[in-house]
Parts: sequence; structure tokens; C-alpha cells
Amino acid sequence: MTKKLYKKLMVLFLSFTMIVFTAAMIFMMSNAVTKVRNLEAEYVNNITNNIVEDIRSGTQVDARYLETFDCYIKITDGNNSYESPVVYNTASDILIKRFKTQKSILWGSMILDLRTHKESNRTASTVIGEEKDRYYGMHCMFTTDGNTSYDLIILSPQSSAWKIVRTYCNWYPLLWLGTFALMYLASRVLIGKAVQPIESAMQSQKEFIASASHELKTPLAVIQVSAETLDTDKMDATAAQKQKVILEECTRMSNLINSLLALASSDSGSWKMDLRENDVDSLLIETWEVFSESAQKNNIHLDWDVEKHYPKLYCDKERIMQVFGILLDNAIAHAKSNDTIQMGAKAEANYIVFYVKDHGCGIADKDKEKIFDRFYTGDASRTNKNHYGLGLSIAKEIVRLHHGTISLKDTPGGGCTFEIYIPIEKATC
Repeated sequence: MTKKLYKKLMVLFLSFTMIVFTAAMIFMMSNAVTKVRNLEAEYVNNITNNIVEDIRSGTQVDARYLETFDCYIKITDGNNSYESPVVYNTASDILIKRFKTQKSILWGSMILDLRTHKESNRTASTVIGEEKDRYYGMHCMFTTDGNTSYDLIILSPQSSAWKIVRTYCNWYPLLWLGTFALMYLASRVLIGKAVQPIESAMQSQKEFIASASHELKTPLAVIQVSAETLDTDKMDATAAQKQKVILEECTRMSNLINSLLALASSDSGSWKMDLRENDVDSLLIETWEVFSESAQKNNIHLDWDVEKHYPKLYCDKERIMQVFGILLDNAIAHAKSNDTIQMGAKAEANYIVFYVKDHGCGIADKDKEKIFDRFYTGDASRTNKNHYGLGLSIAKEIVRLHHGTISLKDTPGGGCTFEIYIPIEKATC
């Protein structure tokens, strides 16, 4: 129980902390992308300003001059046209056409109508190419002191978010892994200390149950023997009835104590299996013979299904029959008159699958996850005094020691079907 709680707390703690940290990292990466793109847009603005100021100051404009800038530049002065040799995924004339016709500005603090070409509103905008490639664009018209008019267009590729993240945030995965490792170690320490009082309490509870069971066994045996040795010939009807009640209650208490001792042995790790090769069909037949009489007394049909051939099963025969006994006892107790209970086995790859199928009232979905818990019964009032909620816990532990699994599913038409998977290959317990 504490191991399950420990694992659940570990998963919960790590999931919560890493989700928060991952969200923070995503925000940081988004902020980095925004900053880099702002810098790229500012770079285009600065190139525009530099070219305008250089031309106005008399710097010669030619292809070699334009090649010093890492972007596409086209300058037209009425008589001549200068164009840098940069080639993008989308042709420059298509980008220029889209750029001149679009209106919305994505970069800068003001809205600019690009079709008016106002020099006072130089702000880089975004142009989308034919392959969803994105570019920063600047269109500027200006006049020099010599009354020469220039038309300047600048295009620069916009870095993708993934490229920016790979370039500027490539150390984030290492940070994430380091944080995960740190949180994992911290959770082991902190949750270990938090669970320790629970483990101590549960260990004390287990020791108490084991000690109490041992101490109760002897006086109970004395009571039972004393009641059995009373001379019934000298009793009246009332005394005989009381003797019968005493013996029945002693039997119930003896069954409960034996179950508690079995679970205590399992908790202490001293419950060992006597593993040997067994015939599956013999195991089924012997189990049916043991419980057929009990089923008949309750007017219940107990059917069994045996295949022609089974591989040898390496198991503790008595313990597997005990599991069958727990399941059949529960099925008989909850069956109605003339109901049918089916038991059998089928061979699958690497497993023998035993099953017990009844057609009773079934188990509610809300109870299915709890039925293997100790002391859990669907009868909250515990009016059924023959069941203490320990049988299925013992059955699950026996199956676990055989490296198998036990599961529950609904029987078509109503009822429950328990399936027990026991591996065929030899296993050590």
C-alpha cells in the first residue's frame, strides 16, 4: 500500500513541478522569439536609414555597395536601377508586389499605409511568400538635395520560431533534464520522509494483527474443544442450540484468524509456495469434487470445463485450489437458487487461464477497483457474517507469488467472471 502511495505521490509531484517548469520554459522561448524578431525588424530599419543617409551624403550606389548588406535591396532613381543578387524561396518581384499592396504593419508602434509611402513612418512590416516563408519589408521614397527621387525597397528573411529556439535556446533541453533530475531526487527524499510515518503505522498494524491472531488461536481452540466435548445427551433443546451457535462462531473465528495469519505471513515474506509440476485437469476435477456437494446443498449447478490437453503447470497445487475455493465460495454465497456457476481453464501462449464464472447480481463498477483490498466488502453493513473481505486479498497474493495476475470482468447477461493467469514456465517465488 505504501509503495503504491509513494509512487502516486512521486508521479503527482514530478508531473506538477515539471508542467509548471515546462510552461515557464515555453514562455521564455516565446519571449526569446519575440525579442529576436524585434531585433531583426530593427536591423531592417537601421539598414534603411543607413542607405538613405549614405545616398543623401553622396555615397555611390552600385551592386558592390548593396552586397555589403545581408538582404535584398532594390534602389531606383528614375534613370538607373540597382538590385542586390540575393535569391529567396519566393521570387523578389512577387514579394515586392505583395508588399506594395498589403496594408497591415506587424512591426513597429504605429499603423502605416504602405501605399502612401510617407517617409516619416518608416516601419518594417511582414510579407508572406508563396511557400509560407516570411520576410521583413521596407518601402521608402525620398529625395536628395539635388532633387533626385529614389525608390528604396528592402527585404530580409524572418527567422522561423524553430530556428530561433535552436540557435538561442539550445541549452533549454539540458536545463529541463537537469531540473527533472533535481526534482526527482528531491521528491524521493521529501516524499520518503512524508510516507515514513505511514509506513511505521502500517507496520505496527501488521505486527499487531499477526500477534493478536497468534494469541487468539489458542484460547479459541480451547473453547471449540470444550464445546465439542459437552455431552449432548444430557442437554435440553436450548443448551444444544447454544452449543451449536458456539461451534459455528468458533469455526467463523478460526477461519478469520487463519486468513489473518496467512496475510501476516505474506507481509513478512515468510509465505512460501510449494512449487511442483501439476496436471491442470486433475486440479480442476479435484476442486470440482470438493465444492460440488456445497453447491448442491444450495441448489446451485456447478459446471466444469476441461480441455483435452494442457501443458504441465508449475505451481503450488494446494494454493491454487485455495484460490479456486475463495472464488467458488463467494460465487455460491451470492448465487440464487438454480443458478449455474462455471469453472474451467484454457491454455494460452505462455499462460494457463483459470476462470470462475457466475450469473449472480454482479459487482458495481465503483467496487471493482476495491474488491481486492483487505477488509473491503460490497456489504457496507456487514450483515453477511461469513465474509470478512479477506478472501480476494489472499487470492491475489497467492496469484502474485506465482507471478500471475487475477482480474474481474462482467459476465454477459449479468454476474462476474474472475480470470487467473498463471505462467506456464517455471518461476521461483
